[in-house]
This record gives sequence, structure tokens and C-alpha cells, in this order.
Amino acid sequence: MTRDARSSLDASFSAFSCWFFVMLTRPDRLTRLRRTIGAPHNKCAAQYNCVRFEEQVLSIEPTAPTVTRGRTLALVVILLATFIDLIGVTVLNVILPSIQTDLDASPAQLQWMQAGYTLVLAVGIVSGARLGDMLGHKRVFIAGMAGFAASSALCALSVGPEMLVGGRVVQGLFAALVIPQVLSQIQIMYASNERGGPMAAYSSLSGLAATLGPVLGPLLLKSDLAGSGWRMAFWVNVPLGLFVVVASWKLLPESRATHAARIDVPGVILASVGLVLVLYPLIDSAGKTPWPAWTYGSILAGVAVLVGFVFYERRVGSRGGSPLVEMSLFRFRSVQGGLLLQLLFFVPAMGFFLVFMLFLQNGIGMSPMRAGLTMLPWSVAVPVFATLSAAVLLPRIGRMTAQIGLVVMAIGFAMVALAAGGATPATDWTDMFWGVLVGGAGMGMLVAPLMQLTLTDVPIEFAGSGSALYNTVTQLAASIGVAVIGTVFFTELKGVGQTSAELADGYGSAMATSLWLGVGLLAVAFASSFLLPRGPVAAPAPDVEVVNA
Repeated sequence: MTRDARSSLDASFSAFSCWFFVMLTRPDRLTRLRRTIGAPHNKCAAQYNCVRFEEQVLSIEPTAPTVTRGRTLALVVILLATFIDLIGVTVLNVILPSIQTDLDASPAQLQWMQAGYTLVLAVGIVSGARLGDMLGHKRVFIAGMAGFAASSALCALSVGPEMLVGGRVVQGLFAALVIPQVLSQIQIMYASNERGGPMAAYSSLSGLAATLGPVLGPLLLKSDLAGSGWRMAFWVNVPLGLFVVVASWKLLPESRATHAARIDVPGVILASVGLVLVLYPLIDSAGKTPWPAWTYGSILAGVAVLVGFVFYERRVGSRGGSPLVEMSLFRFRSVQGGLLLQLLFFVPAMGFFLVFMLFLQNGIGMSPMRAGLTMLPWSVAVPVFATLSAAVLLPRIGRMTAQIGLVVMAIGFAMVALAAGGATPATDWTDMFWGVLVGGAGMGMLVAPLMQLTLTDVPIEFAGSGSALYNTVTQLAASIGVAVIGTVFFTELKGVGQTSAELADGYGSAMATSLWLGVGLLAVAFASSFLLPRGPVAAPAPDVEVVNA
């Protein structure tokens, strides 16, 4: 790495570190940000003397925290667990080309290494929350973190791509136990008027993981401790996970919901089977033309199962049960538009992260470190513009914030597509810098206000279910994005030559095609944005009125 590149990297990290430190240590700024980003939670707390997660009520007195001693250390521990879960996805994107070479993985297997994790997380996160309500949040959190550490070791020990895919699926399962308990623990340890700082710190972790992941991945790869190579990205989770387990046992309070909902086992099975029947043929057919006849039958069967899932969930809800998905939420206009926009936006975004790293490393021959640094402008732009849009734009222009973000992101995609379409072995990060930066800015402007815009029309009693549905769709979109964008990318690569010029041209063409598809999806997302509420979206009041539920 040149001295200028090191200086640029140091400056980027210094700027972001200063921003994150200020956000973490200034409760007033955290509270203002949380009022905008986390409106559904505050909105619920404003009218109920309770903490809502899903449909359950935790009997916690909001005027005083349940835990006072050691809660800052406990907060650090649960945030570390969240960070480990989040950064695993961004690190894996950078090291996938190395995994492909070492394990001789097929395109479909590479896609399943990401999609398997997010798919299980999407289906399991609601059930994970309910397990915490039933068995105790501390107990489920510790079990989930121990399982995540063990499954990380399984991934690190993989002798073939099939074993690594299986390890990633198990990781997603245990992550679905961990993530819901983090929010529950914050709500238990902090009174309602104290949660602004911890919740904003939690919200900031995704930006921190996105920033560090593209650089941490190559550093772990380059360290090659004991000849571990890419496996170090998984080994590092083991001691960190064990530390979280031990510290959580000492520091976290135990709690459970007073009225815990049952786990919707039939709903989980129907959703899982339907999604696998749809996604498996899409991923398996990557690079194959024409598609085998069975793929169409599988997709049709999957759609039929998912239709059955919808009818089953509606019946469970109408009978007063606890469905996996609260179907009555879809009667609200903001939910319809917001979830459709979210799906159409996250599909190209998540697919981009996968194929861009393959293009940079396999196509134009960048090292993992150089590829990670090429992605750094995007990673830094997301949290910066997310803060700007949530704190400044959303309260003033409402849904136009999301619409501007979509347009800016589409422009960024187009800029990168034009650069990739003419790629040669001499193509460098400077050719894509502005496109990557603009794309990240657009994503940042969109991700921060989207949840609040989506749940604007949702009544208080459905706030928890709405938040859970939003998070589920996010993970589902990630799986679909890897499947759809990855399949288009690998299909375009079919028959590419092996000289450096042919690789650059072939990978560049595949990258451009994938991005133009992404631009089209963002255009459809823009149309769906008109279903969102127009005008400014007011942030909830910082002081809550306590009334009995």
C-alpha cells in the first residue's frame, strides 16, 4: 500500500472514529438521533407503561432501570455480540474469492454461504424473540452466543464448501436467538427516558460494521496465523463469543415476558419450505442456460406453499393466535409501500456487495486489501448520510428523503456500471471511487428513515409486530438479493476466457449487467415510495407520559 493510500485510510478512519465517539459519548445527540431513527419504539413507550417486543408485554417499570450496577459493562457486552453478528456478513463478502479458490466452491455454493445465513435469520428472528420471552432473555442470549461461537469454529474447520454452507446456516440459526435479546436487554436495563443513548449506539453498530468489515476481512486474511488464511475470519469469533458468554452470565439480568406468545411452528415450517423451494433453483441455476425444467416446477411449488402460508397466518391471526407474521399490518398503506420499497432496495444492495468483491478480485486482479479499500467510501458514506437524513431531512421533507436516496443510489450504481463495463486489467479503484461514494450516500439517506416511514400508519398496539416484520423483510431481501443478482452475474460470466484482458472484460460486463438490473429495481422502488406518507414526519416527544397498560 502506498503512503498516500495509508494516509487516506487513516484519515477516513479518524473521521469516522470521531463521529462514532461523539455519538456514543454525547447523550443529547444520541437522543435526538434516536427520536428519529427509533420512532416506533419511542412511540410505543409514549403511551404504554410497558416495553413491547413482538406482541408481548414485559412488566418493567420505565421510570427506573431494573439494573443499575454494571449496566454500562453489560451494554458493551451485548453490543459486542451484535457487532460480531453484523461484521461477519461484511467480512465474508471480501474473503469469498479466497474461499472460492481454496475450497473450489461453485457459484451456487458461494451464494448459499451468504443466503443460507440471512434466510435462516429472516425466518427465525421472530421465534428467537418469543423463545426469549418464554425461557428468559439472558438464558436464550447466552445459549445463542455459545452456539454462534461453536458454529464459527465449524465454519473455520470446513474441509469443503458444503460444510461451510452448513456452518453458515447454523450460524444464522443462533444469530436469530441472539439479536432479539439485545433490544430486550437494553429495555430491561434502562428506563424509558434513558434509552436514547444505548439505542442510538445499537443503531450505529451497522455503520461501524460496514466500515470496518471491508478492511478487517483482508487484515485477517493477510495475518494467516498458523496458515489459517480465510479461516481466521471465523476463528476470531470463538474467543470473542466465549468472552461474551462468560461476561453475560455475570452481568446481564434475567427476565421474561409475563404473557409470552407461542412459537408458530407450522408458520415457520411453511415459510422455510416455501422460500427454499423458490431460492434453491434460482441459486443452483447460476451460470446455467437454459434452466433445467425442474427449476420452474420448484419455483411454482414454492409460490404455492407461500400462498398457503399467507392463508394460514391470516387464519391464526383471526382466531386470536400468535402468527409468525401479523397479516393485518398489510392493510396499512405505509406498510404496503414501505415493505415493497425495502424489498426492491435491499435486493440490489445486498447483491451488489457480493458481486462487486468478485469483480474486483477475480476480474481485475485486485488484492483483498485493495478491494476492501475500494469499498471503503461506500461504508463511510452510509452512516454519515444516515445521520444527516434522519436528523435533518426526514423531519422537514418526509418521504422525499427516501426518494432522494433512491435517486442518488441509482446514480451511484450507474456510475459504477459505466466504469465496470469498460474494465481492463488497468482499471483501478480511482475509476470507481465517485460511483461507490455516491451509491453509499444514497443508501445512507434511505436506510435511516425507512423504518419510521414504513410504520407511520401502524397503531401503537402493533408497533412491536411492525418492527419485527420490517427486520424480517430486511433479512429476506438480503437472501433474495444474493440469489437474484448473483444468478444474473454468474450467468453473464458463462464462457469467459482466462486471460487477464478476457477476465476483466467478462467480469466487467457481468458487473455492469447486474448493476443495470439494480437501477431498474430502484426505479420500481421509487414508484412504490408514493405509497408512503407525504409531508414531514415528526419525531416523537422525548418525554413519555406513563399510563397503565
